[in-house]
Amino acid sequence: MSTKIKSLYSFIAATTVLDVKTPFGRALVDQVHPYACQNLRKGDAEFDRLYKQVEQENPVHVLGTGMATSSEGFGLAFEQWLKSHGIELADAGRKKKIAIFAGNAQDPRNGKSFGWCVFIYFDLEG
Repeated sequence: MSTKIKSLYSFIAATTVLDVKTPFGRALVDQVHPYACQNLRKGDAEFDRLYKQVEQENPVHVLGTGMATSSEGFGLAFEQWLKSHGIELADAGRKKKIAIFAGNAQDPRNGKSFGWCVFIYFDLEG
């Protein structure tokens, strides 16, 4: 018997301005989210199982973006974003349904390196 997934929350943070209304912001989200999910699926059987279920059931998917001055601030940005959706990180973490994948990229607009991180939270029933 599978666990019912109410919603999927995806948060992409970066150390550069990440506005999904711009071509750069949209392209970044469109590239790093699938890349992170692909890598998480390879390395985490539980994530793979839950993500397959998401693909089959198509629950609500809430996507957010944020910025931090350094990669150390990504967790706080994610926590604040979850809180804005009525979810306390301590509760989410207890359920152990949070996955994180991070990397670095180069901004094609100015050549500067920046960090990014994808947080995935599966909101499970019960």
